[in-house]
Amino acid sequence: MTSSDTEPGHADGDALIAAARALAPTLRTDAESAEKARRISPRVDAAIREAGFLRILLPRRFGGYELDLETAINVILELSAACGSTGWVASCGISHQWMVAQFPLACQEEIWADGPDKLVVTSFPATGNCERVDGGFRIDGRWRYASGCDYADVALLGVALPPAQDGGRAVPGFVVVPMSDCGMEEDWDTMGLAATGSHAVVADNVFVPDHRSLPADVFVSTDTPGTLAFETNLGRYPVFSLGAHGLSATAVGCLQGALDHFVALLADWRVRGSGVGAGARVAEFPAIQMRVGHAAMALKAAKALMFSQIEDTRRAVIDRAAQLDRGARLENRVVQAYVVQLALQGLDALWGATGATGIHHAEPVQRAWRDAHAVSHHAFLNWDVHAAMYGQARLGLEPRGAPY
Repeated sequence: MTSSDTEPGHADGDALIAAARALAPTLRTDAESAEKARRISPRVDAAIREAGFLRILLPRRFGGYELDLETAINVILELSAACGSTGWVASCGISHQWMVAQFPLACQEEIWADGPDKLVVTSFPATGNCERVDGGFRIDGRWRYASGCDYADVALLGVALPPAQDGGRAVPGFVVVPMSDCGMEEDWDTMGLAATGSHAVVADNVFVPDHRSLPADVFVSTDTPGTLAFETNLGRYPVFSLGAHGLSATAVGCLQGALDHFVALLADWRVRGSGVGAGARVAEFPAIQMRVGHAAMALKAAKALMFSQIEDTRRAVIDRAAQLDRGARLENRVVQAYVVQLALQGLDALWGATGATGIHHAEPVQRAWRDAHAVSHHAFLNWDVHAAMYGQARLGLEPRGAPY
């Protein structure tokens, strides 16, 4: 399936998921070399675009499919099961297209004027400089952790938007900038998600017209100027309730792929050397059986919790056009963080059983273990923070921490 095979607005979700599954052998083949290169391979980037994955949550008005979050998550799971870095880049690409669709229509018309299959990278912290000029802003600086930077078409960057009038205060906000106006600083060298190419975006005196800016309070409001582009209520999700589900799904996909690989490995694996049980089938050891069972139940629990939460939110936002209250938003956030913890539990169980084989960088279970642990270090998925916030809410206290 390619993006040209499906008319905008008429995509088949099952076909997209099947396309992701069919791509898995290529991802597995390229995974080791991609890690060393610190970016997914050019053919994988091309495949993500050609399959139409970047259109899943994009408004039909601009050539997207405007499908559902469940389809996006299933695609991410399939990709992540074969390569966590690819799943992460695709997850970011899918949700970031939707994020650009929160900006004014004039911005959207510019970004997708020559086609919908754009890879958008983001860096939310306002680490650069922004000054107001006639007609918009000028930005300078460096923004880190822009996943997929090597192949990016567009950057969505956090800034402090200067006041329109003297004496006013700057407000947190975001700007959308074509990557053709920016540069990239290669600073990505990590223990996990190594192939995501999450380098820094660099801007030097770049002009940004006013219609490509958005204050942060509007961006997270569920009532942005861009929602007019959508034919459904898809544009009215809270931004973190939507985007972070895809990030957490990457870790769950890593567990899924590692479990499948480990079970297949056990079919012919026998104890070698002179240790206890030399020559015996590894699958016959109760300790191994327990670890596989633990990993399998962690995977089942993570998927059940994740999809249940996604469905609860879908019924509220899509079916009833309801605005999620603070409690519902916080529940999304704590579930997103907790399913990553479940994935880590399952991967810890598997990696502990891989023996000497598991310490090699090229070993798939070990790579999945590293990738999922890297996922868990993302600020949106910090378990300590979100568990504490949820506990505060249950105790009748005002939750303290990141916006939710």
